[in-house]
Amino acid sequence: MSVSIFIVEDERLVAEDIRVSLESNGYTVAGIAASRDQAIEAIRRTSPSLVLMDIVLKGPGDGVETARMVRTLFDIPVLYLTAHADQATLRRAKLSEPFGYVVKPFEEHELFSGIEMALYRYQVEKRLEENERWLATILGSISEGVIAADAVGTVKLVNRAAERIGGWRQGELTGLDLGEVYRIQDPASGLPVEVPPLPGLLEDSAAWAVSQVRLLACKDGGTKRIEQSISPICDRSGTASGSVVVFREVSNGHAAR
Repeated sequence: MSVSIFIVEDERLVAEDIRVSLESNGYTVAGIAASRDQAIEAIRRTSPSLVLMDIVLKGPGDGVETARMVRTLFDIPVLYLTAHADQATLRRAKLSEPFGYVVKPFEEHELFSGIEMALYRYQVEKRLEENERWLATILGSISEGVIAADAVGTVKLVNRAAERIGGWRQGELTGLDLGEVYRIQDPASGLPVEVPPLPGLLEDSAAWAVSQVRLLACKDGGTKRIEQSISPICDRSGTASGSVVVFREVSNGHAAR
């Protein structure tokens, strides 16, 4: 499928040179605009694959503001073309979440490399977003509670089942320390059981991965009998980056339904 590119450039001769270069290398040029308002209206009609954006534009609004609108309104990746590469401009441009910069004057191969990298980064971002939606849907549909924390024990993810079992509000646990919010007791003695920090979990991961019956301290001050397991989260090299607790409410040794 042909890649469609929209050019936002206030110097007409520069824009035409870019258009010729793009078309001679197999890209489709969706259009050219010299100002923010022209660009937004034309991009709305053409829905290009990528926008090449000059930072300095004619009329109200510059390329940084226009890029921010493109991302917000249309979710289309933006690649900056600019002669303004000072640190202040780059810091401001970063807020619009561009997918790269090509500094003028540039060689043709630099432009094409920038375009391909921007398109690749955008595709990766979309795949990650899709994976996150899948994960959120799956976690939201299962009956077991799931709480995930990072390497220092900060809660990063809690599913609806965990919030329901513990009586917590949606999002209430995110950012808190796992050991402080996920408080468990031994059902026989009533004594607290410490959630292991990551180093200790790695040393005895097999023991913690086995389902254990515990009492969970709920938000309302009561306790619920649960069956839990705790496992480290590791990357492909085996390096641990966090931990995950999976638990379900049980009654008389059987899962509550």
